[in-house]
Amino acid sequence: MINANHIPETSVTEFSLLKRVAIFLEDGEFDRADEYCERVLDMNVENGEAYLYKLMAKLQLNKKEELYDLEEPFDTEPCYAKIMRFGSEELKREVEGINASLVSKKEERQRAILADQALSFIQSDSIPRLTEAYRIFLSLGDRENSSLCEEKIEKLYDASYNGLYLEAKEKEQAISDRQYRNSTDVIEKDDYDQYIKDNQGRKIFDYSLIVAIAVVVMGAAFIFFSASEYLSLAGVSFKTVLRVIFTKIVPGMPLTGIATVLSFRISKKLVKKQKANLIEDIGTAAERAKEIGEKISSAENEAFLLKRELDETLEALRKLNAEYDIFAAEKEKEKEAVSSQ
Repeated sequence: MINANHIPETSVTEFSLLKRVAIFLEDGEFDRADEYCERVLDMNVENGEAYLYKLMAKLQLNKKEELYDLEEPFDTEPCYAKIMRFGSEELKREVEGINASLVSKKEERQRAILADQALSFIQSDSIPRLTEAYRIFLSLGDRENSSLCEEKIEKLYDASYNGLYLEAKEKEQAISDRQYRNSTDVIEKDDYDQYIKDNQGRKIFDYSLIVAIAVVVMGAAFIFFSASEYLSLAGVSFKTVLRVIFTKIVPGMPLTGIATVLSFRISKKLVKKQKANLIEDIGTAAERAKEIGEKISSAENEAFLLKRELDETLEALRKLNAEYDIFAAEKEKEKEAVSSQ
């Protein structure tokens, strides 16, 4: 591992110590290897080989060739900077070349991971995922797949936007229909409520007594006029008066009484029926007002749910546009990059 031709005569002790370090590394005694490196550096702080061995001891490598098998570049290690500062030109080129190969392999691995990720995203129907795939393919220089992503995003956006737009319009129309239906129902309910208010306290006038009195008066008047007419024709005498009493007045009184009772009862029934009809009408109006109120409440609930669904649809539209705007920005950046080349 150590080229003796590059070690000056005065450094034989350093050389012998470094040989011990190489053996320690081969045996996996990394702490001992690091300890002997420090002894070399105590003798010569600018010994590039010692810094290389210290790096290998830290990474627990048995041979220098194993540096090629590392997963990560080692240029961030403090010993790497010391090798680049104090190592021979040959050593620096070699170590730098190994690190460059690790960087290249790491980039290749990352490119492969990104390519696999992008290929999985391109199967998605999500604009953000397709946009990420588009960006990755552009960074990898894969124009074919980036164009495929662009085409799929455009189609997906158009289909989603049209669907959400029509859905929003349908919900707006449904809300408008329910609001109009509600307005007519509210007017009808107000009419019923007003009818109930106007008639609930109204009393039906009981005119049966007045009718009875009127019948009595009419009967008495009829008897009086009949008797007066008879007396005026027959002349006034005691016998005539008696005849009038027994033939006109006495027979007329029961008839008048019967007519009075009948008219009173009929009037009572009519008044009672009017009251019953009013109560029935008020009850029907109240029932109808209740039904309309339930319809109004149901329509309001439907309108509320539709409004919430409309808000969700509009939010989905806003989200869709925002996602597409991100893609459009990436697309614009790509156009600017191409035009600047």
